[in-house]
Amino acid sequence: MKKSGRAGNAPSETTHLFEPALRDIVEDSETSTPSFESIKVSLAQNNEWYHSSSDSASSRSNIVNDRTTSELPQQRIFTIAASMFIGIFLAALDNTVVSTLLPHIGSEFNEMPRISLVATSYIFACAVFQPLFGKISDIFGRKPLLVFSNIVFFFGCLICGLSYNIWWLILGRLITGIGGGGLTSMCTITLSDIIPLRNRAVYQGAGNFFYALGTACGGLIGGLFSEYGGGWRMAFLIQLPFCFLSCTMIIAFLHLAGDKNLAKGSSVSHKLKQVDWYGVVTLILFLLMFMVTITVGGQYIPYRSMKFLLLFIAVCVSGVVFVYAEIYWTNDPILPVTFLKNRSVLGPSLANWFCMMGFMTVNYYLPIYWSCVLNQGPVEIGQKSVASFFSMSIGSFGPGYYVKCFGKYYNLMMVACLILIIGQLQIISITPQMSQWRQSILLAVPGLGGAMLITITLLAMMAAVPQKHHAATTSISYAFRTTGCTIGISLGAAIFQNSLRSIVTKSVMSFHGSGHSKQELASIIEKALHSSDWVNNGCPDFVRQTLLDCYQYACDKTFKFCLLCFALTTFACSIVKEHSLSTALG
Repeated sequence: MKKSGRAGNAPSETTHLFEPALRDIVEDSETSTPSFESIKVSLAQNNEWYHSSSDSASSRSNIVNDRTTSELPQQRIFTIAASMFIGIFLAALDNTVVSTLLPHIGSEFNEMPRISLVATSYIFACAVFQPLFGKISDIFGRKPLLVFSNIVFFFGCLICGLSYNIWWLILGRLITGIGGGGLTSMCTITLSDIIPLRNRAVYQGAGNFFYALGTACGGLIGGLFSEYGGGWRMAFLIQLPFCFLSCTMIIAFLHLAGDKNLAKGSSVSHKLKQVDWYGVVTLILFLLMFMVTITVGGQYIPYRSMKFLLLFIAVCVSGVVFVYAEIYWTNDPILPVTFLKNRSVLGPSLANWFCMMGFMTVNYYLPIYWSCVLNQGPVEIGQKSVASFFSMSIGSFGPGYYVKCFGKYYNLMMVACLILIIGQLQIISITPQMSQWRQSILLAVPGLGGAMLITITLLAMMAAVPQKHHAATTSISYAFRTTGCTIGISLGAAIFQNSLRSIVTKSVMSFHGSGHSKQELASIIEKALHSSDWVNNGCPDFVRQTLLDCYQYACDKTFKFCLLCFALTTFACSIVKEHSLSTALG
């Protein structure tokens, strides 16, 4: 099965012909290009592509060129973008709509220790399936994948709204995550086909604006429906008509030349044969094992147990198999891992990873702090999340126009990292005595930095690779984002639950010998760990403040983990090399 002629073997004559010219380019200090070795490898791969690929692969390459050489009228672009921005809004809203509902869902089902699965299941599905959309859309077309994503998202929300226990809710979130992953990644990929890279910053900012709008509104909408709109289930059911609208607009208005050529080019069975199934299967297996290990480790399986060790070994083995399959078993990998040799792809990827780890964790656990420690309701918590919408809007649009005007992004990327760290330091300092107006802007500062960073890092990655690889590069970006989200929430949950269990057990048992039996105190510990509502409204008065202090301690540990993530984000951004941004397609 090993493929022949891989880059890294003896270089072709084409490579030798261009070596002197390439060396001159690399030595030119005014030119932002990859290193000589990476250009050499790229030429060898391109030479191999044109001489050894099948006719179907060549046809698909021509279709990619068709995608990137004809600009559409501005009004048509606006209509296409609007149809996809609805999907982005829904995907972001569904991601955070549970943030204000988690304590209430956990208490209703009496499943507080498992409540983090409701959040992680959505991101889990995104992480596993989102990287597949880029290459598969090169084969089947952008429009079919967007329609598929909307349909899957629709049925996922329907299952969530009709769920009667936590496991049905988790299943619905898994299905919704598959659709949501497609909605977000396919929007970016489709825009890359019709908008030049330098101008794309504005549209990418607009997409991030709607993502920020959905993220910020998710908590508020969830809180409103939980208290006034028929219960938390309506927060999912209300999304169904908007999902239908997005799907209808895409069917009616999205007509790309590349999609039409793909539709005429070959049968469905022939297209299925073009898919890198080795990569698909091994990538899903690796991400599945990785996500399961991260999710159960520390919460359901101790880190020092044999079960966790076996899971860790399975992750390593599946990861090695995936990388080997992508390098040696296919000419057209589903996720080209060799791109990560380029520091301007690796740096932004790691930055997305660490940034989303910290950002999603703080977005879930700051509302838990407000609910558990301050006993605030969903509406009040949702109102405190609104300020982040305005800051994320600025963080989305601002960098887009800056990059469009100046064509530079490195310094702005480092400023975004600084804003993230400053914002998280403010969150770590939270106490019950902090004024309400300060609490209302706590999420706004990291929201500003996070939105700026997500916009800029994607541009940095695309500027470092040829146009024809933008879809695959987008898949890499989203793979790191979604796995970062899952790891962040899972590790945050492990830190929170382990810290809470340890401090609650120690603090409550200190009352032994003061007229309270071990049996009574053990019952208090069990109830406190399973329901924050009970802590505020049902626990004995003598232990209430102690339990509230324990919840604050656990949240503080989680917030410090987020600060570490943002520090690592800054380091990852520092290794990025700035490239020039094209003002034309192709």
